[in-house]
Order: sequence, then C-alpha cells, then structure tokens
Amino acid sequence: MSNRGKQLRACLFSAILPIAAGWGHAALAQSDPFPGDGIAPPVNVNIGLYYNEFSDAGTFGAVHGSNYSHDTHISTDINVARYIRTFDVDGFLSGVQIYEPYVAFIGSQQLGVSNIAGPDVPALGGQLPSYGAGRANLSHNSGFGQPNMGIFSYLIDNPDSGTYGVVAPWISPPISGFNKDANLNPAQNVWTYELELGFRAVLFGTPTTPNLAVELWSESYLYGDNNNSALVEPEVTANNIPAIYGLYHQLSGGAIPDSNPLQAASITGARFHEQPTQEFHFYLPYEFNTYTRAFIAPGFFQSFGGKQTYKLANGAKIDSGNRTNETQLRLVAATFVSPTTQVMLIGDYDVEAHGQPLDRTLELRIAKFF
Repeated sequence: MSNRGKQLRACLFSAILPIAAGWGHAALAQSDPFPGDGIAPPVNVNIGLYYNEFSDAGTFGAVHGSNYSHDTHISTDINVARYIRTFDVDGFLSGVQIYEPYVAFIGSQQLGVSNIAGPDVPALGGQLPSYGAGRANLSHNSGFGQPNMGIFSYLIDNPDSGTYGVVAPWISPPISGFNKDANLNPAQNVWTYELELGFRAVLFGTPTTPNLAVELWSESYLYGDNNNSALVEPEVTANNIPAIYGLYHQLSGGAIPDSNPLQAASITGARFHEQPTQEFHFYLPYEFNTYTRAFIAPGFFQSFGGKQTYKLANGAKIDSGNRTNETQLRLVAATFVSPTTQVMLIGDYDVEAHGQPLDRTLELRIAKFF
C-alpha cells in the first residue's frame, strides 16, 4: 500500500537535461503491497509494522532514449511506521490503517549529464561546440513524507481454498517536510487519492501444505496541485570544458562561460501538477514451511503515467520530463520468527525507468501482531 515519498524537483539546465519534478513509487520504503498482504489477517487484531529501506541509484532514466550513468549518485535511507486495526463489518473483515515515512538523503546528491550542448550564438557562427559531459548538483531536504490513511475490506475471504480479494482506498493530505527551494524532497505536498485492489489464490497445493500462489495488486492514483511549488534548477557543471571556450569567452565579452558552474542554481515560483498514475504488482509466493509460514516470492512491478508539469506565473507550462513509467523486478522472502512476529526482506531492481532514477533497493519489514 504505497508511499509516494521521495521527490526530485527540477528542470535541469532546461533543454540540456530535462529530467525534473519527482519520482515515486518503487523507490521508497513503501507500504507497497507485498506477497502475503493479500491474506486476510485475524479479526480484532492490531498490527504494527516497521520498514527500513536503503536505495541507491547510479543511473538516471531519460524520458526518451538511453540512460546515462556517469557522475550520478542519488541515495536514500527511509524509515516507515505503520499501524493496522482489523474488525468485522456486517460479516466482512475490514480495518483501518495509517503510515508515516521519514526520508533521509544520504551524502551529496547529483545527476550525471551525458552532453551539455554549447550555446547558439549567431555572431560567433551559430551553435558552438558541446561542453561535453557534466553533472547537476542537487539540493536536498530530508524530512517526513505525507501521512497516509486508509480503510480496507476483504470482499473475498476463503481461507480453506486460499482465495482472497481486498479493496483499500487511501487518502494522503499535503502535510510533510516539503521545501519548495530544494531539488529533492520527501514529498510533493499535494492531496493524493489512491484506490488499491488485491487478489490472491493458491495455484498448487493447499493453504495447510506447501503451496504456490499468485498475488495481484492494482494501485490507481489521483493528485491535487501544489500551488506553492517552484521550478528549481540546480547548479550544473561540465567535467572538462574545451579550451576553445576561453577564446569564445573573450570574444563574447564574458557572456559565454568558460569555467564552472555553467549554470547557477535558480528558483522560479510555479504550480506543480501530476497526471494520474497506475501501478501493477505481480507475485508468485511459494510457501515451503507452513509452520512458520516461510515463503519466497519473485515479483514484477510496472507503473504508467504520472507526467509532471509546472505552470509559471506568466502562464508558461513546463514539462519537467519526469514520468512514473517504471519496470522493476523483485525478490521477497519472509518467515514468522515467533507466533506473532514476521520478518520480511525485499530486494528491488529497476530494469527501466523513464525520467527517474534506476534504483537498487534493499528493504527490511518487521510486523508485530498484538
């Protein structure tokens, strides 16, 4: 059950590196649905969960074309606390839940730039040579993400066959450690509405013997706007400025930069908007020990949509270049270490991500029933 927390906001060096605005879903210690979450828990029980995720990206996915990996470093450590309470509503197992993330950016944050185009100066012959590869230094703001509150109900609850179906709407108010002057934020500070649907069925075996199941999840998101946001452009530098730019600098009277930074950081007030997003999760959990409910599950994640734009005060609309179009492989293992405590490990590997970092992620989740 998702946490759309860590955000990148910037239109980096305009047309040179248009990768701005935010990324979401799989990069976080999510309360994403994981295998086993589709099984209905007991009625009238409290569940406390703690998530800790370390995520690191050395590559940023272009909206179109190939990725670029040099000089990129985006790393986070995210902690999430979550509480669930179940009860019975007219014969249906239902409940309420809430979670709160804290996002910490680790070390310096920067993006590699594959090619910084030279300026177009008609008086000097038109388009000047490329500055070459470079990097964008990202300002970052650690802090609390938005709280997420939801209800759920299991409309299908058949433990004898191992078949379940759950509906879970969520709402997230714009309360967070958002700082509009930073490139990287723990949230975008917008109203977020989510509808989550889950289905689980045993394919081979039975719920009381070793078994192979399938678990499917759908998450649909709608967003409000952040009217107090900003288009934040980071400082951009070239790795090796060609020597010819010393001459161009003199000929232009200093108007053409021959030293770093090529672009200083800047902030322009704007309204932030994100289009609807759709996510799908697919797991094949194999439970090999029914006493400890131990299982291992390969998984697949795909997201679509989420185009992010900024509207400036003069009416101009800027496409940040960011999308939530992501393809990810997952591997999950879990077991109960006591009758009331479950430990889960999750590994995520981004295969493709358009306009956002390609993350390599390791996550720990501890669940306590009481």
